Amino acid sequence: MKNKRVTLAEVAESAGVSVATVSKVLNDHVDVSPATRRHVQQHLRNSSYQQPGRDTRRSARTGGLIEVGFPRWQNAYIVTVLDGITAAAQGEGFQVVIGPHAGDDQVELDLHALRKSRVGFIFITADPAHDPVRALVDNGLPVVVVDPLHANSTGCISIGATNFAGGLSATEYLLKLGHERIGHAGGPAAIDCSQARLAGYLSALRRGGAAIDESLITQSSFSYEGGREVASALLGRADRPTAIFAAADEIALGVLEEARRLTIRIPEELSVVGFDDSFLASRSAPPLTTVAQPLVEMGQLAARSLSQMITDEVVGTRYIELATRLVVRNSTAPPPGH
Repeated sequence: MKNKRVTLAEVAESAGVSVATVSKVLNDHVDVSPATRRHVQQHLRNSSYQQPGRDTRRSARTGGLIEVGFPRWQNAYIVTVLDGITAAAQGEGFQVVIGPHAGDDQVELDLHALRKSRVGFIFITADPAHDPVRALVDNGLPVVVVDPLHANSTGCISIGATNFAGGLSATEYLLKLGHERIGHAGGPAAIDCSQARLAGYLSALRRGGAAIDESLITQSSFSYEGGREVASALLGRADRPTAIFAAADEIALGVLEEARRLTIRIPEELSVVGFDDSFLASRSAPPLTTVAQPLVEMGQLAARSLSQMITDEVVGTRYIELATRLVVRNSTAPPPGH
């Protein structure tokens, strides 16, 4: 027996609003408050409402534009995630355009124009609590954030990786090789993924019975320049570490360069582990041992999750973590004399 189609009146009754309000939400009118819009959209999703005579999914996918925003600092990590987003978006029938940089809090958004020209938004390494992300979410627009700086918003979907497990596996591997003095070249201290990778590093040291030397823990930006800066401090000391776990491949590449400048041989005198497994990791000299995030898959999942939000499909969870894995290459070895 064919399921009975849910009516507009039934959705209005369940949401406790007028039929006119539901109609305005469906037709994207601007004279509906953000809270009411979100409330009605939730009831529309819960009821699996479809507008009569319309294939909602096909209509939403015809020439729809997805806008992608990311930080001004562009690196191999972002490029790889973008590859996943664009490939999956095309498969879902959307086109991708690049929007304002995710860190530009002062961007003035023309929400009415965006609502007419964009069907959804993806941000890479943005804070869901800050503009422009918050403004879009508050106005009921579909938003997905890849690697959020802070996973503190329930109004959008967040895609991340198992950062704690990655930090744990990287440090455990170095301990297994025989390293006891392991430095950590971390990312910005206030960012969730940096904290999780540091927590994994510390947990591995505790589990392995190794001493924790706070002076071997550093923070920098997720950049080559940041890596060189912290490596200069770590490697310039008399009791320098025999291994460094870097919280990003870009940081690790800076560590490798600084070690070369100081004529420290890798991996004979210093082992280095990165995090990301961007395409640069296998091309470094020597090729970098790193914790692989499924970057392409994260981008693909972001696009597909956004498609579900746009077409009112049921989204199972608001925060999704994909598994990391350690990729061993030639930048790691047992410590000298081991």
